[in-house]
Amino acid sequence: MDDEFSRYEVYTTAGSVYCYRDNGVLKNRFGLRDGAKLKLVETDLTAIRQNDLLLHPIEGRFSARQLCRIHRYLFGDIYFFAGHYRREDIMKGATRFLSWREIPPRLKVLLSKLREENCLTGCCFEEIIDRGAYYFAELNYIHPFREGNGRTIREFMRLLFDRNGYRVLWNAVEPEHLLAVMEESVYDITPLKGVLSRCLERK
Repeated sequence: MDDEFSRYEVYTTAGSVYCYRDNGVLKNRFGLRDGAKLKLVETDLTAIRQNDLLLHPIEGRFSARQLCRIHRYLFGDIYFFAGHYRREDIMKGATRFLSWREIPPRLKVLLSKLREENCLTGCCFEEIIDRGAYYFAELNYIHPFREGNGRTIREFMRLLFDRNGYRVLWNAVEPEHLLAVMEESVYDITPLKGVLSRCLERK
């Protein structure tokens, strides 16, 4: 199985406490020190887990705890840090994500705001797109985990959209386009709104 969106999950690894010192590969439960082999194993296992979540979603109140549970379910077979916030700063290309020390308070404020909005209940389609893009982009900037943020956040948002009567069809856009839009969303969410308007449909 292949999750093309997972190609976004590549970070600078030099000096990372999460990586083997000799090669920069993420420490993993299989002891794999070949990055390509690890990526294959990770892609296959998480694809199975993602399919499972379509039938047995991780329910919750759209809290940080629920987000961590999703991450743990998707990546717990592979990484020791699954379900835990990262404890180092990371960047991807020219994009530096939120400092790791700010993750807990920033998530608490963001998700409290989501619950204050009643998790978007009663919003029209345009509002779902607008507010959905906002929360999607904010979660992406926070980037709570050392690896697997994209897949975890997409599942979290899928549950939010599902709660409001929409299914998400990610295959409505090219993977490369979605990845580019997510990178851009740190600075501008307008392209992300366009993607969501194409990917969401009423159930």
